[in-house]
Amino acid sequence: MLLMSERIILNIAGQAIHRRHMVPDKEKRMLFAITRIILGITIFIIGYFSISKIKAINACRKLIITFMLTIILTTLSALIPLENVFVTFSSPESAYNYNHSGKVKLIVNGSKTDFIVGGKNNTDVYLIVPRSDNGWKQGMGLDTKRICDKIFDGITVYVYQYKNTDDYYIVLLNTNGGPLDITDSNNSEFIYSESANNTLNKTFYTYYAYLNSFNRQYTLTVNGENVSLFN
Repeated sequence: MLLMSERIILNIAGQAIHRRHMVPDKEKRMLFAITRIILGITIFIIGYFSISKIKAINACRKLIITFMLTIILTTLSALIPLENVFVTFSSPESAYNYNHSGKVKLIVNGSKTDFIVGGKNNTDVYLIVPRSDNGWKQGMGLDTKRICDKIFDGITVYVYQYKNTDDYYIVLLNTNGGPLDITDSNNSEFIYSESANNTLNKTFYTYYAYLNSFNRQYTLTVNGENVSLFN
């Protein structure tokens, strides 16, 4: 039943924006809301009529159960980018802004994906968006794996991989404050964001890079010290 409702949603939204064509960012943000509203209404109708067949539940409880089910499933649908069937984004920024608030701070370019660092309420938000032939698609958090994490000398290191690709991204946060001198065995290009803390009188740096390969031969050098990420 839900699969049929998703087809209905996709058909309606696809006709509204001319299937597979790029549309302005404002219309895409509206599309996100419209799609979820249509999905919510569809789930509510299907759920109510399905639950109505259970005679042991009174009408009031049926409405409550249906409403709660609608809220849960509609919320979960935000993790499934239905729009990827008919929406192509013109830039990584527009893909991020489609369903994220806050500003894009920087973008790390990969081969088949891009790694976006957004900022909201002094918190960094990471999103990997896949590329298509004509632009970018929505990335799913479930498709991004954190395959490595390590802490040493007050420095936190994470490595992320996007599903079915050899695109890896490394993130280093220096909790001690101050810049770092970073190189690696891939000759990767590290870029950084910085955040000043006036209370501590320190500036904290976070470094990012695209890794075209990541295996046990990979080595990281931080301030002249070789660091293994596999032990």
